[in-house]
Amino acid sequence: MPTPQEALNELLEMSASVRQAVLVRGAGEVLASTFASGDAERAMVQAGREMLEQAREEAKKMERAALTQLFVETGSGCVFIAAGDKDTWLAATTGTEPTVGLVLYDVGTALKTALEGEPDGDNYSK
Repeated sequence: MPTPQEALNELLEMSASVRQAVLVRGAGEVLASTFASGDAERAMVQAGREMLEQAREEAKKMERAALTQLFVETGSGCVFIAAGDKDTWLAATTGTEPTVGLVLYDVGTALKTALEGEPDGDNYSK
């Protein structure tokens, strides 16, 4: 069973589009990361948390099901977030024009793999 760090490393290997990734629990407990810089990691965790909270609020206002995936496109690249149980989430960055469906699948799979060792097993509901 791979560790969370191994799951992130596998994500970078299997998805040519993904540049960096971080696995987070709660407001900022980093479980694994591929970021070389602590500052860049902290910035991604903060931005990811803010995007996830805002998207969850909007989904709730629209009376939608619980949010499990988020895709944000900017001029310089994209952010993909997969949310699991126990407020665990994985954020990954790409360059411009990734294959969105494939990256969402890869990020969700990496989250599921990373959480396999958790007490409840599969904590990612897609």
